[in-house]
Amino acid sequence: MKADWGLLGGAAAAMLAVPLLVLAWSGTPMGIGYAGEEKADPQQQVTVLPGSKREEPAPDPEKSDAFPVLSAFRILDETTGEVAEVAAADYVAGAIAAEMPAGYESDALIAQGVAAYTNAHYLAALHRADPPAELKGADFAADPQKRLGYVTDAAMKAMWGDHYELYRKKVTAAAETAMQSILTYEGQPIVAAYFAIAAGKTTEDAGNVWEGSLPYLTPVDSSWDQNAPGYRSTVTLTAADLRKKLTGASVLVGPKPEEWLKIITRSEAGYVTAVQAGDRVLTGQQLRHLLGLRSAAFTVDYKSGLFTFEVLGYGHGVGLSQYGAQYMAQHGSGWREILSHYYPGTVPAAVKK
Repeated sequence: MKADWGLLGGAAAAMLAVPLLVLAWSGTPMGIGYAGEEKADPQQQVTVLPGSKREEPAPDPEKSDAFPVLSAFRILDETTGEVAEVAAADYVAGAIAAEMPAGYESDALIAQGVAAYTNAHYLAALHRADPPAELKGADFAADPQKRLGYVTDAAMKAMWGDHYELYRKKVTAAAETAMQSILTYEGQPIVAAYFAIAAGKTTEDAGNVWEGSLPYLTPVDSSWDQNAPGYRSTVTLTAADLRKKLTGASVLVGPKPEEWLKIITRSEAGYVTAVQAGDRVLTGQQLRHLLGLRSAAFTVDYKSGLFTFEVLGYGHGVGLSQYGAQYMAQHGSGWREILSHYYPGTVPAAVKK
């Protein structure tokens, strides 16, 4: 399973502490996407369509208030431990290729590219102002060898084989369009969180996942995700395996396995927000990562020495649903409308290079 890529923050200075909590998990831009897994293109028809199909006019890069952008990012390779300077165009194309199947609609790919481009600028500004020692001077970390965060051109050739030329051209074109805009809220780059598949009828509120809510990371309709391939998944663990994982996380459990886990609260979007695990209360996200579940929208059943977790969706559920972006694009929505739907109140600001 691919890890959720972490990036939080916002216009308010008080929110600057939030990204560090998520970076402690992976250190890289937020999302959960392709990562080399085969994802069937979503063809199912859903009757409810979001918004209007009318596109907003493209931003004018000549405006004096155009957003200044970086030509390259310093990226820490989590496998090698080395920091490389990567051209922005290469990073955005690599992020799109890592996060979405190249067979997705171009407008879905562009929406993903804008999110990755925006996140990279947020992290660069944050970490250049206050450099964390663990990043070794990098703007953020990624693991291109594992197709996490972004991939290199060589990895694209390995991923796509005979389709390389076609897909490389498509992804490059999407990146070029994406890099014309930075997604903003009240004039500042947003936390453009993204994930693979929503667990319920709506996306999740950021305040249920991280420390603090943001006005553009609130629940929005993504009911069509329930038709996504891989929407439902199951994880089964023996009592011995679960005990090992819990005790390894400093959770003490008693002699009765049926008493080890109890869901306490769940959000309106369906994600577990608190669970009693032995002698500790964990968040649903903490238990999800500990056990390798696709999301925190799970139920748990114990029977005959086995714990069975039934899981809905894929990812943390906050922000842009990648399946939802593809669904909307297939049904006539352009990338601006997709971003406006999943990040309400935001504006794609033109960039100044």
